[in-house]
Amino acid sequence: MPRLDFYEIFMGIFTLAGIVTAAWGWRIIVKAKKTQKWPSVEGVIEKSKRGMEHNDLLPEIVFSYEVDGRRRTRTQEFPRSLTPLPHFTEAYLEKYPAGAKVSVYYNPADPDRATLEVGFISGDWMIFVWGLGMIAIGIVFLVAGG
Repeated sequence: MPRLDFYEIFMGIFTLAGIVTAAWGWRIIVKAKKTQKWPSVEGVIEKSKRGMEHNDLLPEIVFSYEVDGRRRTRTQEFPRSLTPLPHFTEAYLEKYPAGAKVSVYYNPADPDRATLEVGFISGDWMIFVWGLGMIAIGIVFLVAGG
């Protein structure tokens, strides 16, 4: 019975991590695609300022909107892993100044879930592609090492 060496174990774990990363990326893509079908209503930007509680590099953009006769307030969400460059925040503050009327897209099954931007953002594909790359590298090194 052949024994597994450290290299094979490491590359197996690396490949498994790639599978998990690709699955996570795919989930992000599927969720982003679903938002493209959400209905929209007119809303208003209530607050637009630099710095969020959990990341002072992100803008804090609070908006309100009404669905089914009930006024709702949300904060625009950004991926927690996002580390933006300074111009990112400036662009959002210019795009969503306080008092501006905006389109708010909401989940018809849960109107409390809403966003100002639907669909994909540039980084959504990167996690999936990174996972696929890890899988490919892991398989190549496992086959070549054997």
